[in-house]
Amino acid sequence: MVEAIVFDIGNVLLRFDFNLAIKRIAPLCVVSPARIVELLEPLKVELECGRLLGDAFVSKAAESIGFSGDLRELRAAWQEIFEPIEASHQLVARLRGKVPLYLLSNTNDLHAEYFLEKYAVFESFDGAVFSHQAGMMKPDAAIYEHAVHQFALNPKTTLFIDDLLPNVQAAASLGWQVHHYEARKHEDLLFQCGGLGLK
Repeated sequence: MVEAIVFDIGNVLLRFDFNLAIKRIAPLCVVSPARIVELLEPLKVELECGRLLGDAFVSKAAESIGFSGDLRELRAAWQEIFEPIEASHQLVARLRGKVPLYLLSNTNDLHAEYFLEKYAVFESFDGAVFSHQAGMMKPDAAIYEHAVHQFALNPKTTLFIDDLLPNVQAAASLGWQVHHYEARKHEDLLFQCGGLGLK
């Protein structure tokens, strides 16, 4: 029995590609695209843990990679990396009202600000735990426990959907029902939901 469903966002509800941002800003940087990736990775972790807010991230990123453009362009490049996974959006629309729907995602304030405004699918959710707000990230057990308390979930009757195996395994180890999502195998998720009477 499933009484609630918790969705990841990246590569479950939205495809994302950081390379789009790198290609966009690289012509205005003093370092190579590969070096941009290396320099931004530690800042990205700080951002997604909430230890660094968006404006500070943009400023520090620009300084570290020698970005000579307008900071608003760097911010936009970082945000505009998503496209919807329409099959998942259709599933959310069908599930809405049948069981509570929640989000549990490693993300940051820049991305959340962007996708919550741009994509109507997020209006279907009853709540969210985002890593930058919680101060912790998947697959840390603490963030799953945080979600359990925040949403009053019973892990045994909660289905968690994520594209990254370590995140799925962490949830399973805590007693959650899980689905390892692959967009090219979307029908597997439909089958699992159908078997639960949620089709």
